[in-house]
This record gives sequence, C-alpha cells and structure tokens, in this order.
Amino acid sequence: MRRNRFPTLAGVLFFGAVGCTQASKRPEPPVASGLRAKAAKYDGSVSPTALHPPHGPGPGEPAAAALAPAAEGPFELSGPQPVDAYVRRALAENRTVQAAYHNVRSLEHRIPQATTLDDPVVSNTIFPIPAVAPQYSLMGYNPYNVTLAQQFPWCGTLRLRGEVAARDVQVALAELAAAQLDTAAAVKRAYFDLYASQRTEEILAENRDILEDFRTLAKSRVETGGTVQDVLRAEVLLSELDREAANVRQGIATARASLARQLHASPESDLATLPELPRAEAPVEMERLYQLARAVRPELRGRLAAVARDEKAVELAKKRFYPNVTLGLTYMDMQKRNAEMPETAGGMPNVGLFVGFNLPVYRDKYRAGVLEAEERTKADAKLYEAQRDETFAEIKDFMVQAKVQQDVLKLLRDQILPRTNSTLELARSDYAKGNVDVATVFSALREVLQVQLQAAQVEGELGKALASLERAVGAEINEYPPAAEAGAATPTPPPAEGPGPFQAEAPTSPEAGGRPGPVKPEPLEAR
Repeated sequence: MRRNRFPTLAGVLFFGAVGCTQASKRPEPPVASGLRAKAAKYDGSVSPTALHPPHGPGPGEPAAAALAPAAEGPFELSGPQPVDAYVRRALAENRTVQAAYHNVRSLEHRIPQATTLDDPVVSNTIFPIPAVAPQYSLMGYNPYNVTLAQQFPWCGTLRLRGEVAARDVQVALAELAAAQLDTAAAVKRAYFDLYASQRTEEILAENRDILEDFRTLAKSRVETGGTVQDVLRAEVLLSELDREAANVRQGIATARASLARQLHASPESDLATLPELPRAEAPVEMERLYQLARAVRPELRGRLAAVARDEKAVELAKKRFYPNVTLGLTYMDMQKRNAEMPETAGGMPNVGLFVGFNLPVYRDKYRAGVLEAEERTKADAKLYEAQRDETFAEIKDFMVQAKVQQDVLKLLRDQILPRTNSTLELARSDYAKGNVDVATVFSALREVLQVQLQAAQVEGELGKALASLERAVGAEINEYPPAAEAGAATPTPPPAEGPGPFQAEAPTSPEAGGRPGPVKPEPLEAR
C-alpha cells in the first residue's frame, strides 16, 4: 500500500504544475475552422480577378481562405470556355497554389508544438553493491532512486510562442492568397493572348475570302480587257496571308501551352476562348483602387501579420530574462535485506520533492535578443511601406495602360474601322467599273486588315492590363462599385465579425521615437 502512493503523488505534482503554467488557452489557428469546416474548393472565399462568389469578403475581411483541396468534378477542356471556368480549374489544380496550401497546413501544425511543454525527464540511479551503497540505520538499504522532472517556462512564455506560430500561419495564408491571385492573373493573361491569336486567325481567314473574291473578279476582267498582273498580285497577297496565318497558329499553340501550364493540363489540350468577349471597362476612380488595395491585397496583409508576429517575438524575447522552473519528484526504495542494521531498519520507501531553476545572469545576451527582435519589427514595418508604395505604383501603371488601350480600342472600332471598310467597298466597286487600278484596292484592303488586326491585339492587351490591374489591387475591381450618385459615400461591404486573421497591427515609423505603435489598415471611407 505504501508503494502505491508514488504514482498518486507524482500525478498530483505534475498536473498541478501544468495547470498553473497552462492557465491561458492555447491560441486557435486562424485558419483551423476554414480548413476543417469549409474543405470544398481553393477559391471558396477568394476575391481575385475573375471569381464572383455568392458572398464575397469585404475589404476588411481576409482576401482568401486556405480551404482544403478537393477534387473538381469532370471538367471538359476542349471547346470554347469562359475565363471563369479556367480560373476555377486552375485554383483547384495549379501546383503552386497547392504547395502554398500545404505550407499553411504545415505551419498550422506547428502551433501545438510551440504551446506544449517539453517532455518530462525520468532518471533512475541504481546502487547494486550494498556494501558501498547508501545505508541508513533507521531506513535500511537504498538500492535505487527514481527521479521524475519537468521544466516549466516562465508564465506566459507558451502563450507567446503560440501567438508567434499563429502569426506565421497568417503570413503563410497571405502567401496562399497571393499564389491564388497570381494564378488567376496568369490564366487571364494567357486567355487573352489566346483570344487575340484566335481572333487574328479569324480575321486573316475573312480577308482571305475577300481576296479570293477579288481574284475571281480579276480573272473575269481579263476576258474584258483586264490584265493578268492583277490576278498575280492577288495570288501573292493570298500567299502572304497564308504565311501570317502559319505564324498565328504558332502563337495559338504557345498561348494554349501557357494556359495549360496554369491548369495543370496537357499542352496538347484543345483549349479555346469564347468567340466574343464582353467589352471590358477600365475603372474610373484611382483613389478608390488605392484604398481597396490597402485593405485587401494579400501581400500587404501578410506584411502586417509579419509585423504583429515580430511584436510578439519581442515580448517572447523579454521572457528570457526570467528563469525556467524545474519541478521534480524522487522516489527512494528502502529494503531491510542487505541493510547493515536490519534489526533497526524500517524498510520504508522515501519520497522527495525538489525545485530548480536556471539563473539568467548573462543579461547582455538576452538584451541583445530583445534588440534583435525589435529591429526585425522595424524592418518588417519598412517592408510593409515599401510593398504599399510598390502596390500603388503598379496600380498607377496598369491603370494608365488599361485606359490607353481602352481609348485606342474605342477609336479603332468606332471611327477608323468603319471608315476603312467604306473605303474598301468603294474601291472594289470602282475597280469593278474600271475607274481605279488594282493598287488602290490593295491599299484599301491592307488598311482594313491592319486596323482589324490592331483592334484584336489591343483588345487582348486591354484584357491583360485589366488582369494585371486586378492582381495589383488584390481583388475583383468591379466587386465594390462606386456609389451611383455623385458625392455619395463609397459603399463598403459589411465587415467580418471579430478580428480576421489578417487584421494585424503594423508599427509606426521608428523615427517617431519609443516603441512602435499599432497602425491598422485604413477602411475605404477613411480617405
């Protein structure tokens, strides 16, 4: 009965100490609920370039959620497809996105490791030779001592470790959102390249039909006094169109291979775009794009999460000034047998308790650790500002590109192309009547072909510019349209309940003096 007291005492001591040290709740991984409860698709709550979820996140909410990968249903790659279908396929199958997702899961599993105590230590000291072993006249022979020890860090250390690990998950979640946006933008750029190439092929085919009609007309005029030279010139132009069509087919193959790479599909897949795309419109309010990017772009949110992580790391470094406590229990077995005085020895086992701690006397080392963490915080704050400046520069650049391409496309479609078509029709009519020579007809035909090809190319470039602009902003730029009435406040989607995983705090400029203070992302209506 006396020997059974040892496990009971050991359990009471161990769990009592653990309960004191683990008073704070282990931080919940910021994406744990999404990883388990919404394991459906990668793009479940992404608000990137081409997706329109039923209930998309607002600017104050996370730009993306790391959702568990799920196999998409059967997806037919052949035939014309809208760009949204290719984006959804890419977000489900793209290997870069999947790697970023698994990186989030990997860091999530680091949290319980950081918030759990180190393994306890058990040691046993055996004294096999009674003649030289510890002997006690009242207790007897001590054959062995069993020791159980557990180290406990200073109060709050485990909690801070968990918070630092949780901030690492938030940084990885921002990288996942950025990978999703990169993939969506790459799909759109390849899609518009493919569209421009396909449209060019159609234009060349249409102009070839026109040239064939003209060659037939030229042959008919030979019998009424025309020259064979007109027929030969038409055949030369047909050969030139065939050469251009061969180059365009090469461009189509390249665009399909680029698109298939993002979809994790075979380069031989017969990918195709829709024959006609809705007219793209560049946004008008530049300042609104700046505000939206500051609120939702994942790179900026990731920088804020890194700054918040570093601030917790500063607090964690300060904990090293305090000692770690080690509590232990020793069990000493006692026997009458082999005792030097068996007639007086009781043979009763003995239980001892001990406490130990390290002495943090090298304070310069710990002070250097705190300064290192503070400098890292300032560095990440500067990186946030640099990322914000880079974001604004990209938005300005792509916005100008989109507006220029939009204006050029409108000019080509609404003014230049109708006039060149009219000129071609008049030239063909006059040539049939013998009023103009063949050079006039060929000149008008080349002008029409050139304008048509320019319009197709500019339309593709406009789509690519808008895709790059949406990537720079970090959200679908038409998800949050401005107010209909002039002077009305910009509508803002309802914020998420409670702080989201990206609602971190960034320090102010170190030159302000003192410890960096919190700076939260500005809402859309702040400016």
